[in-house]
Amino acid sequence: MSAATAGHQSPLAGISVTSSEPSNDPDEKILSIETASEKQTLPCIDPSPSKDTDIAFPARAESDQEWDFIIPTLDRPVARLLRDETNPPFNLHDLVQNIQEGADARDVYNYLADYDDAVIKREINGDIMGFPAIFYVVARNDEEMLRVWVTHGGDVGVVCGKDKIPLIAFAITHSEMIQEDTTFVLTTLLGLGADPETIPKEFYTPYNIDLPVDGPEAIADISDTPWCTISARKRLGRTLNLSQRYFLWKASKLRRPNSRKRQVAVRKNAEGVLEVPYFLIGQTTASDRVLRRLLNHILIPSTRPLVLVFAGPSGHGKTELARHLGHLLSLDLEVVDCTIVSRELELFGPRPPYVGAENGSPLNNFLAKHADQRCIVFLDEFEKTTKEIHKALLLPFDNGEYQDRRKVAKINCSKTIWILATNALDAEIVSFCDRNEDIIIGDELVKEELGKQLSKELKKGFISHFGVNRLMTRPNQPPITGRISEFIPFVPFSPGEQAVVAHKFLRELSRYVREPINLSDGRNEHIIGNVKLQIKHDASVCNSLAAAEYSRDLGARSLSGAVKIVEGMVAELYLEQNEEIAEGGKVLDVVVDAHAGEILVELVH
Repeated sequence: MSAATAGHQSPLAGISVTSSEPSNDPDEKILSIETASEKQTLPCIDPSPSKDTDIAFPARAESDQEWDFIIPTLDRPVARLLRDETNPPFNLHDLVQNIQEGADARDVYNYLADYDDAVIKREINGDIMGFPAIFYVVARNDEEMLRVWVTHGGDVGVVCGKDKIPLIAFAITHSEMIQEDTTFVLTTLLGLGADPETIPKEFYTPYNIDLPVDGPEAIADISDTPWCTISARKRLGRTLNLSQRYFLWKASKLRRPNSRKRQVAVRKNAEGVLEVPYFLIGQTTASDRVLRRLLNHILIPSTRPLVLVFAGPSGHGKTELARHLGHLLSLDLEVVDCTIVSRELELFGPRPPYVGAENGSPLNNFLAKHADQRCIVFLDEFEKTTKEIHKALLLPFDNGEYQDRRKVAKINCSKTIWILATNALDAEIVSFCDRNEDIIIGDELVKEELGKQLSKELKKGFISHFGVNRLMTRPNQPPITGRISEFIPFVPFSPGEQAVVAHKFLRELSRYVREPINLSDGRNEHIIGNVKLQIKHDASVCNSLAAAEYSRDLGARSLSGAVKIVEGMVAELYLEQNEEIAEGGKVLDVVVDAHAGEILVELVH
């Protein structure tokens, strides 16, 4: 993109840009930047590709020198990202610089909405100072920003420089530059279609062993990845954590949705559902069956809503999958704790003329607010519900109709996704997994076939547990089981998945203690902080935690408890320091390691 021309208003409103007298340098212009409060004159380099090839930017991607995985800071004066009614031309450089300077995803979305899609798609994959624009977006480490960019045509498969460095390699190594975890951005890239095999498989196969700090000793076919030099291997070796290795490995095993599935998802504004398998630890059978059922449901319109049973032991991803669905599809989610509702009026509220009818209930009001809209209702611990609750659910499950208790008005809830989460079928699931271990550790095709078998067994178990006749409201009326669209099994974690779950909690702990100390009173208080927690030999650490603490009955909760032990060790080490806790103090470097199965927490000297 070239610099603004004389007398033309910047596309980012609020600044008028005019050319002044040129300098002696033919590649330099003098821009007069005028705002309501001040006017200043300063040199500005034209960032167009034809000009910047002669400018000596450090670590330039196209230079003969090997790139250091650091992108340049853009410092041309630009205005804040605001909508401009004068409809100036789209300016990629100004947009990217605003992103680099802190514009949020909503600002970017609103700005892009002002321009024709064809214009954006033509420009959005351009280069800024020799680097693809999406590299600057990834550098923000903001998955929502990245999703906005890709939705408008950004290419996650883009490569950088003469050595064709893949975007996901930059996403991983950028964590060293910003000292932040970039796992969420990596999984977002994979979910949006980035190819995991642009990273040599030796980095993540198998994923649950310690990666040498300098990367793998050998790469089988280096000709496919010329960018992966000795220096690049060392960067990846230092930065590629256990969770990232797992998600790369998992993505390499998953079958990508074909063009028709993607077309349907895009047309029905449900493209986010295609990302679901790339975020969950384990549960490929569950995510695959949810994806299939949801696409089938939106393909053929029906007045009957989608009703799913999520069955499996506690702590194995039922709530997490529901929340991911809501997040990725931008749907509101209402969670109902079924242990505290036993009567219809407690679930939906009383009907007029009873006292309180005008107030409804949280679920009643949620359904009324989202009438004829997609939303998710998650009924947790559904096995605790009563016959009265089951009868109350038959009508909305059967024909997608519901009566708002406050206004006695019929509303359409056919687009509501109902999820009934239950532990009642744990015995059936564990027994099936003991007989068919490949549903946990087998390849994807085997898991798919075994998942079908287990789903059928769960239907039989559901009928047996909840009964048939006791749920009938009139002769020949099928029970609630007949309203279920799909039974989704959640199985115990494999040993490797257990380690990755433990690593997830360690990453959360690392983020928490890395926050700056805040000694103010109230909600902002943060007494333990400025701690840089390094997980050395992360696979060994997490394998040890999982082997010692994982429970099939508790799932992730048992591994959260294991990391609580590490948290206590970090807190104890923190309190042993002699200096008083103070804001803005020095960073405390702490390493977590494993030796002979024992977890060690020590200061880095």
